[in-house]
This record gives sequence, C-alpha cells and structure tokens, in this order.
Amino acid sequence: MDQISRLYVFLCALFCVIVVIGNVIFQKFVLLTVANFSVELSVGIFLYPITFLISDVITEFYGKKAARFVVRVSIIVSILIMCLLHVSDLLPATTWSMVDDEMFHKVFGVYGVGATASLVAVYVSQTLDILVFARLKAVTNGRHLWLRNNFSIITGQIIDTACVLTIMCSFGVVPWDKFSVIAYSSLSFKIFAALFGTPFFYLVCYWIGKYKKPYKIE
Repeated sequence: MDQISRLYVFLCALFCVIVVIGNVIFQKFVLLTVANFSVELSVGIFLYPITFLISDVITEFYGKKAARFVVRVSIIVSILIMCLLHVSDLLPATTWSMVDDEMFHKVFGVYGVGATASLVAVYVSQTLDILVFARLKAVTNGRHLWLRNNFSIITGQIIDTACVLTIMCSFGVVPWDKFSVIAYSSLSFKIFAALFGTPFFYLVCYWIGKYKKPYKIE
C-alpha cells in the first residue's frame, strides 16, 4: 500500500471515530461567551466541522466515490456502536459496578435517538457537501479552492443542524423552545469554524499535493 492510500485509510478511520464520539458526548451543552456574544452549544459540535474538512480533502484528492464510501462506512460503524450500547444498557449492573444502571441509562439511553439524528444528518449533509464541492470544482476548473471549501461546508452544516435539531426535538431529547437558540448558536459556531478552518484546508491540500496529484479511487 503506497503512502497516499494509507492516508486515505487514516482519513476514513478518523472520520468514523469523530462521528461516533460526537454521538456519545452530544448530551452535554455548554455556554461559551466571547466578548458580549454568548452561545449555547453541545460539546459534540466541536468535532463535526472536522468531518466536513476531511470529506472535502477526500473529495479533492480521491473523488466523490471515495468520499461517499467514507460517509457510508461511518454510518455502518455508528449503527454497530448504537446496537452495542443498547445491549449494554439492557444488561443489569452488578451491585459493585462503578456505574449503575440509572447512570449508564442517563448517559447512553438516548444514544439511539441521537445516533439516528446524526445518521440522517451525516448522510444528507455530507452527501450535499460532497456534491456541492465537486460541482464547484468542475465549474471553476479547479480554481478558487477557498470558495468550494467554504460554500460546500456551510451549506452542509445548515442542513446538518436542521436535521439533528428537528429529530431530537421531535423525540423530546431537546426542548422545542431551545430549537431557535441552539440552531442560531450552532450555525454561528459552524460558520466561524468553516472560515477558520480554510487555512488548515489549504495546508493539508498543499502537503498532500507534494506527494500525489489528485486522483480517483474507483
């Protein structure tokens, strides 16, 4: 396996790990204040901008087919983890267990809802991100890397936020009266993260480009 192929495997694994961890920790919400601007965010949101960066890098160098494969693998892995946690939640804890049934259920009991919301959001938003990125690359003849990176990520993040919040509010995981507050906070952070991540995207693309020109995995 050559270096560029090993990189693809690494990016695929990293993408899956981030998606799974984001599903596990999403229940904790924090208040962040910068100057006079405050936002309420799930701690899981700090990870997801990285997944869009990864999918854009894969689309840039390996093609749409390879990027879609990564998304599908992350969904399969999330389903497996969801099933494992559900079974673990059903099994009774011993009297000496450091984590009792109530605590375990409180933390992981809604993982199914959260994972379902994430699965829908990941598939829809990442598919849209990949398509928009590839389309803009074709239209601009490979120029304006910053444009396709930011436009595709922001578009995908809007859909991601809408999907996740709608599903979680519908199942009572998040109160409906928090929908607009969390949506505003989430989108503000995600747009900032997309813009902030642009230089890193350029650096990653420059580094990969030194070893191998873009090619497609068929």
